[in-house]
Amino acid sequence: MSTRVFEPPRPPRRWGLWIVSALAVAALLAGVTTRIVDTAGRCGEGVRQAAGGECVGVTDGAYAFENMHGLSGKIRAENDDVAKSGQPSVAIAYLEAMAGGSADRGPEATRQAVSGAYLAQRALNAERSTLPKIRLLLANTGRGDRHWRQVVDQLVAMKDREHLVAVAGFGQSNERTAAAVKRLRAAGLPMVGATVAADGLSSDTAGFYRVSFPNRDQTAAAAGYLKEQQRRHPGYRVQVIRDGNEQDDYNTSLYEDFSTAARRAGLDVDDEVVPFRSGEGEEATAGNALSLVADKVCDDPEPPDVVYFAGRGRELRRFIEAAGEGGRHCRTTVLSGSSALGVYFDTGGDGHRAELALLAKRWKYSQLTVYYTAFTHPEISKEVYGGTRTGPFADFERAFGEEVGGPVAALASGQAMLGHDATYTIGKAARNAVGVYGTRRVTAGMVLAMLEQTNGRSRVRGISGHIAFDPDTGEPVDRPLALVELRRPTDTGEAGDIYRFVTALRTGR
Repeated sequence: MSTRVFEPPRPPRRWGLWIVSALAVAALLAGVTTRIVDTAGRCGEGVRQAAGGECVGVTDGAYAFENMHGLSGKIRAENDDVAKSGQPSVAIAYLEAMAGGSADRGPEATRQAVSGAYLAQRALNAERSTLPKIRLLLANTGRGDRHWRQVVDQLVAMKDREHLVAVAGFGQSNERTAAAVKRLRAAGLPMVGATVAADGLSSDTAGFYRVSFPNRDQTAAAAGYLKEQQRRHPGYRVQVIRDGNEQDDYNTSLYEDFSTAARRAGLDVDDEVVPFRSGEGEEATAGNALSLVADKVCDDPEPPDVVYFAGRGRELRRFIEAAGEGGRHCRTTVLSGSSALGVYFDTGGDGHRAELALLAKRWKYSQLTVYYTAFTHPEISKEVYGGTRTGPFADFERAFGEEVGGPVAALASGQAMLGHDATYTIGKAARNAVGVYGTRRVTAGMVLAMLEQTNGRSRVRGISGHIAFDPDTGEPVDRPLALVELRRPTDTGEAGDIYRFVTALRTGR
């Protein structure tokens, strides 16, 4: 008799449950992976780490870019106060390479400009019973403005979401800045440049304005000044040193504009132009070229009375050092454009003091006198408004000392004044839009319309003088620029009183 072994039935295969479970696990893993990818390279809200490790993007001050520590916290606190007030507000972005755009616009120049923008925000928000309030955003395009595209795309996306009405800043004249201006103009975001000089940024299409002077204005003023010297001193000799790097719009337009301005002014200029060539890929040899330039100029039996240096500040510094090499004297005057600030602002790092001490030594030997056409200077403000008591500079100087800190002598560079005026002008346009359109909600289009009308009696009382724009080009009008002597540092390597005001110059606009 056979015995049957009882086998209990197998439980049914629950394929559906297994599939659902598997999908749930996959979804969980995908979520974790997404979070990892999203946070990888993230420096802060709106700011991501780009190739090379630099953090780029847009922040309300919650993230502090390099060299903006302390200042970013103040901007964040002001933005928070605006949010807590519950009052209508608009955002203004300050766009620049926050750690220094290039070798001739270092981090200190940027910090001074952003300091001015913050003081403008504070001044606007302190005005009683006025709307809208101002939120200030910092937009970092990275060294050399390499990441301008992704940052500009961020700003365009914030136009409606963050109620962004305009962009200020634009510290460096280069092709990337020009591309950013073109993209923002197409997106309908108006701009006010603070410290840019290249002619190519201006356009018949409305959208870009600036409180700084383009190269054509600077060279016209310089040529007029030199023509006056020739009238006073017969035989006064003018020679040109030219940077032949055609990829740099600043020095190219500086040379071309000076040549045109000299012809119009009837200025006698030597036929022989002394050339050299700079460039990012050739920086190791630029010093060699400028040594040869110094040999030609300084060893001339009858050196020119003045040389017009059509190049950037970093190369001007190399020329100064080469002129005094080996204890050589080079008793001539150098006149250059606004980029001459780079003589000092490209100095940084651990060797800062040692670099300045070497510069001081060479400069002392050479006995060069260095002038440049500056966008502005504290003395310009006093001249425009008839003294310190009748103009806004005294209050600005006091606020800078109290809110920003550091030596108020830094204001002589003009960078903080210009950062303030670019931001303040936008804020005033937003306030005017409320009065004209009768609405508490201001748009970028309204601000653009008000900037177009910033001229005549509708000018803005800026720190650097009255702010008014040519309605066709957006360029500044009815305001002088400054001729400033750039003086050597101390023997111990300190940049002390280095910006001496010489005279006010008119541009003809």
